[in-house]
Amino acid sequence: MVAATSFEFKEYVASRREIVENRLREYLSGSEPEVLWESMRYSVLGGGKRLRALLCLASADALNPDALELAVPCACAIEMVHAMSLIHDDLPALDNDDLRRGRPTNHKVFGEALALLAGDALLVLASETVLEQTPADVGRSVVIEVALELARAAGAAGMVGGQVEDMAFTGLAKRPQELVTGAMLESMHRRKTGALIRFSTWSGARLAGADESRLRAFARFGEVVGLAFQITDDLLDVTGDAKVLGKTPGKDEASDKATWVRLHGVDQSRAKLADLESEGKALLSSSGLLSGATSMLGSLLEYAIHRLS
Repeated sequence: MVAATSFEFKEYVASRREIVENRLREYLSGSEPEVLWESMRYSVLGGGKRLRALLCLASADALNPDALELAVPCACAIEMVHAMSLIHDDLPALDNDDLRRGRPTNHKVFGEALALLAGDALLVLASETVLEQTPADVGRSVVIEVALELARAAGAAGMVGGQVEDMAFTGLAKRPQELVTGAMLESMHRRKTGALIRFSTWSGARLAGADESRLRAFARFGEVVGLAFQITDDLLDVTGDAKVLGKTPGKDEASDKATWVRLHGVDQSRAKLADLESEGKALLSSSGLLSGATSMLGSLLEYAIHRLS
């Protein structure tokens, strides 16, 4: 695999982010009830890495550069679901956080009730966006399949289920505290963080017309990125700075959360990241795709692992 230069990667990210930001503003242009849409826009348009959207678009690009537009609505829907999860995670009933992306969390600005409703509305709007905005060039059966997989990634089999496991592992669920094993922790990460990232790479490939073999490779690559992203998050909670992170560090330990770092330590966590980076790049190298296109996915994997926020 030929690596993308730093300049190429930055140019790629900037161009794709601009597409996503412009389309998100279009999809979030609703006006009634005004305060609800304002709350939704506050969280979705308030910055962020757009890693999930970028992975979706880069996966489509890797298969067929002409398929980019086919994946844009789905990439935006992914960001809506991600924003919903952040709004809900920050609520006092869950993580009780005051800072997100360097700004007050949604419930600190709009109140807990409206924040909850804004998250609900974003989840529904995400499904609407995939079903209504995906270009007609994509077969209807494929659009429905993508919408179904997005629902699964967000629901009990994915993010919501992972959040419940997270609660259980910190003693907040209404059942006895269990000893957390590595397998249990990886299951939680695969659901809570990994499910939506796996969907991001899978959906971009599916919308671009990938065959079953390549779809499996893209799905596995997404799983690798998802686990790597969460382990890096766990490390940053220990080693990061609030001004750089844009959120409060040290929350995991203060809340007695089960994390990769707490279970395995800093050194083993970094070793696991190195293994995941190698696996992800090997998947891309063996994919049989154009090296210039897959290099952007490799750079996104590197970014997920080596970022500082």
